[in-house]
This record gives sequence, C-alpha cells and structure tokens, in this order.
Amino acid sequence: MSVLIDQSTRVLIYGIAGNFGRFSARDLVATGTQVVAGIAPGKDEREVERVPVFQDARTACARTGADAALVYVPAPSALDAVLEVIDAGCKVIVYPGDGLPVQDAVELRAAAMRKGAVLIGPNTPGVIAPGKAKLGFMPSFCYTPGPLGVISRSGSLSYEAGWRLTTAGMGQATVIGIGGDPVKGTNAAEALELMHADAETEAILYLGEIGGADEYAVARYAEQPGAKPTAALIVGAAAPPGKKMGHAAALVGSVADSQAAKVAALRQACVHVAENLRELTNAVRCALERRKAATH
Repeated sequence: MSVLIDQSTRVLIYGIAGNFGRFSARDLVATGTQVVAGIAPGKDEREVERVPVFQDARTACARTGADAALVYVPAPSALDAVLEVIDAGCKVIVYPGDGLPVQDAVELRAAAMRKGAVLIGPNTPGVIAPGKAKLGFMPSFCYTPGPLGVISRSGSLSYEAGWRLTTAGMGQATVIGIGGDPVKGTNAAEALELMHADAETEAILYLGEIGGADEYAVARYAEQPGAKPTAALIVGAAAPPGKKMGHAAALVGSVADSQAAKVAALRQACVHVAENLRELTNAVRCALERRKAATH
C-alpha cells in the first residue's frame, strides 16, 4: 500500500499542452505512472506525448477512467479548473500553483470535501509513492521505496530531505507536499490520518516551518496512544518576527508561530526533532528503531 496514489492510479493532466504539462507527461510516464488523458481547453490538440487530449474533464474521465488529476493553470483560472476535475469524478487532485486567492482556496477545499475527494495544494510539488506513481513535479531521483511517510510544507526541503534519506538507505512509502499556503487542501492533521491508516508506513517524518498551526497538530498526533513514531525538522530558527519568509504562511506573528515554540511542543510529545539537516537521518533512524522495538 501507499497513500493516495499507486500503480493503479489513472492520471489526467489539466493543461497538458503547455510547456510544463508536456514535461510532466514525459516525467510521470518515465516513473511508471499511468497518464491516461490530458485537457487543453481552447487548443486544437488531439494528442500530446502520446496521451489523448480532450476539451473537458468530464469527457476525459468518462472515456479513459481517469481518477486523479494534476492541474497546471495560472491562479486566476485554478478555481474553475479544479472544480471541473472534482465534478468529473477525480478523487485525488494536485494543484501546484502559487498565488491562489485565499477565498478560492477555501472554496476548493470545501468542494473537495463535499465530493469525497482529496485536494493537495496549492503551492506544492505534489505527491509521490516511490516506485509506484507520482502526481507532481518533484525530482524522482531523490526518492526510493521504503517504510517512511513524509509530510512537508516546503518543496525544496522535501527534495533535500528525500535525497539525504535515500542515500542513507531509508526509503519512503509516500511523500506528500501539503504546501506553504495558510489554507491547504490537505493539512498536516489530515495527511497524518492517511499515513497512520497506511500499513506500509512504519514511521513518519514531518518537515515544517514557522507560522501556522500544522506543527501543533503533529505534536497532538504524536501524543496519542498507538501513534506511529514521528521525526521532525522545523526550519526558520533565525526568522525575524513580522517578516514573511518565502511561503505565504511562513510568518512569525506570535510566540507560538516561532521555530523554538514548535520544536519545544514536538519534543514534549516525544517527537524526534532534528536540530538541522545534518541531523535529519539520525532523527529518522531513531523513529524507525522505535517502531521496530514496539513491534517485537
């Protein structure tokens, strides 16, 4: 098993005729992902990268059985495009775009929940189940199959962490980029629920940052009886108060938003917290060993 996607997932790429859509079609197919349809509204395209192209999502899903979507459109068009694939029946949707208005993000999250779908994003590299399938644009060579579930607010941090884990021999079952915006299609608590229910995931790594409350959801999870051992790295120790640091939600507006407060809460919940990237693999190794000890 893995979380959200696997070899049976049938992917639709919305915006496949654009440069990034074409790249993604080639990239996903190279990882073994089934890319069964593309959408190119208003363009006279019948096929892109050997993938059949349709004018709307409902037709694409009906003719190809697509059940997951990767949506590449600018933020002003995202609301309509994502609602279209949700209404067409896709159950896992990744919207990687940046700059989505908060009201649109709220509406998309509510629409996905009403339809029993899972929305990942905005502002995310997507989801990868190494060796099985990919729904995003993260560099595949950073990842390898294994028992670790990874949840990250930062794309580049997840690539770096994935590569360090892979080279240390600690593979991943699923890596979910929940994104760095304040309103997420799937937040940390919901991603944890998915990984907790996944039999293949033995331990969890959370990659967080300043601002927002996701890290406190991780602490609450780790405190629960039966929680899977969890490791974490929280970046932003030197972030000055009141200054946004990259992501829209990465802002220290109160003491609770700070890296120090989040690290303290996670450690109190017995999460293995790495001080920095160099210590990341040791923290994850501690979580995996704790899992082994608990199952023997």
